[in-house]
Amino acid sequence: MRYCLKHIILICFVLSILQNAYAQYPYMYSTYPFIRYEENQLIFPGDSSRMLTFFQKLDDLIFNGKGHIQILHIGGSHVQADIFTGRTRERFSTFFPGNKGSRGLVFPYRIANTNNPYNYVASYTGKWESCKNTQQNLSCELGITGISATTKDTSSTISLSLSTDYYQSYDFNTIRVFHKIDSNQFAIIPIGKDSNSYKTICYPTLGYTDIFLSEYCQSIVLGLKKTDSLQWGYTLYGLQLENNDPGITYHAAGVNGAGTYSFLRCALFTPQLRILKPDLVIFGLGINDAASKDFNAASFEYNYKKLIDSVLAANPDAAILLLTNNDSFRKYKRKFYVNKNGETVEQSMIRVAKERNLGVWDFFSIMGGLGSMETWMKNGLGKTDRVHFTTSGYKLMGDLLFEAIIKTYEQYLIRTYTTDNSY
Repeated sequence: MRYCLKHIILICFVLSILQNAYAQYPYMYSTYPFIRYEENQLIFPGDSSRMLTFFQKLDDLIFNGKGHIQILHIGGSHVQADIFTGRTRERFSTFFPGNKGSRGLVFPYRIANTNNPYNYVASYTGKWESCKNTQQNLSCELGITGISATTKDTSSTISLSLSTDYYQSYDFNTIRVFHKIDSNQFAIIPIGKDSNSYKTICYPTLGYTDIFLSEYCQSIVLGLKKTDSLQWGYTLYGLQLENNDPGITYHAAGVNGAGTYSFLRCALFTPQLRILKPDLVIFGLGINDAASKDFNAASFEYNYKKLIDSVLAANPDAAILLLTNNDSFRKYKRKFYVNKNGETVEQSMIRVAKERNLGVWDFFSIMGGLGSMETWMKNGLGKTDRVHFTTSGYKLMGDLLFEAIIKTYEQYLIRTYTTDNSY
């Protein structure tokens, strides 16, 4: 049965909302002749029904102002810096009116002597020891963020302050703290707040504590409290900054140097995914896998399938999107050589997506294919290591990823509300 006229009017109305002056969509960005813009779309080598479920939730949010969509983007250094993912988050936060959302997952990376995202300031006091999923012989448990920090000093603190220089402030009134919970662990509390202005609830079997604040804020200082004589330390896995407003939360979990094998080392990955329950998981892992001379496509695909199984075990309805590697180079004796594994990763991801009914954003092809990183570098978009991107390059990546997702969503809207054919 074809939809009646009111549905057609409705879809036209929504598309106009997505493109009105307030929302600024479609966004303007710099164009370059070497980028294959015509290929900037999501592809589905198999069935696309998982993405359909995600788009239906997006419908409810846009049409009815209801719901809170969780997107989780996992990767290595491209994600830890949060320039690429930060841009995509900014685009999602402003492409339709009334979208509040929240900042989502954060980690005080400075505590582990590594770079922190630009859009929030993290500081700490006390002595902490860190652990990352890039370490081969782990002596620690890790979760979604792939990193942890441990202290034995109750005077240690963590301070977080969200930047207000971007599209929205991402204020929050709930802090979900993922941490180790046993009889040896300190409790975590806000510092400098009256005891009547917050409430904490610990969930020992789930591995997190919720801190509910009586008012919205953009910064917080967290401290530790010894509540039992047996307690000797505290291990932090990550924090989730949330609010009660409907919208889209775009989480980013990245560790410099991480590959597929890195997140498979995280024993708490699936349990914490069950708590986060993402509606869409974006995997941007592969650039570090492919950097190895011993790269093996079969092992790479096996690792990805195990990660996918972890996601589906946490949320069977989750949509999953694989991002192919950017083109990259290897350096040998002061000379750079194109890394042909980029093509292998591209084909591996397409095979996995076909088998598991996932989506693919083929950035390798969009950016120009084999050897194209040289051109990106010469145009100020790629760094001289020919692996990473400049700030301009990462922001362009964020624009392109967002556009590819929304273009696919627009196609879904038109097909859903004008014919009886599903996307």
